[in-house]
Amino acid sequence: MSLTYAIGDVHGRHDLLNALLAEIRGDAGTRDFRVVFLGDLIDRGPESAACVDLAIATLGAHPGSKLVLGNHEEFLLTFLDAGNRTDREAAMGRWLPNGGAETLRSCGFSDICDADEVARQLARTHAGQIAALRSSSWMVETESHVFVHGGIDPDLPLADQDPVTTRWIRDKFLHHGGPLPKTVVHGHTITRSALPEIHSNRIALDTGAVMTGHLTCGVFDGNAPPRFLATDDHGREIAVTEIRPLDLR
Repeated sequence: MSLTYAIGDVHGRHDLLNALLAEIRGDAGTRDFRVVFLGDLIDRGPESAACVDLAIATLGAHPGSKLVLGNHEEFLLTFLDAGNRTDREAAMGRWLPNGGAETLRSCGFSDICDADEVARQLARTHAGQIAALRSSSWMVETESHVFVHGGIDPDLPLADQDPVTTRWIRDKFLHHGGPLPKTVVHGHTITRSALPEIHSNRIALDTGAVMTGHLTCGVFDGNAPPRFLATDDHGREIAVTEIRPLDLR
């Protein structure tokens, strides 16, 4: 399948994701397509649980679609997988200030004081969503592109990349001006322009949806140049239009 829509960081903006997916279906028309979610579906915005549900539905409706685990999903799984109360409280202390509180509220929690009890309830009441995160990918590769959350270590071949590094890396990857094994399509770091950015070796799709109202996807169709669709929530309704990227090559 050559038609791929790669969606940047959603961060709990179910309204934007729903509008963007509707536009994607219209853009594809009768063609088969897949969606690659580049991670960070959750945290910061108000509807993280609904975003995960919508992603799961999309994976089921469009074969070949993938969810790439982001560093914010890693926050959640680290919290759940902590081996003891001390570690779980430490994990909660890292997660909640980074948007975890909003995610837990979207999951129905009003009292998030007891870390172990929150973990037990979350694992019981949101088992399907958690299972989907656990089964997600960390890299999706095509002949010409590689889709990850944050980036890759430019000093290593693709086969030797560390999944954790691909979720968290910033400066070493972003400041690398030389060639990479394939063009890297990523989110994780909000573009300064709040537009999708094309660099000589990478394409950045995190346009700060939770703050800007701009949730962006890249459209990859065989050998054609990539196109870009983005939401805008500054009108009476959420608009989705094709936009021009900032070309920094």
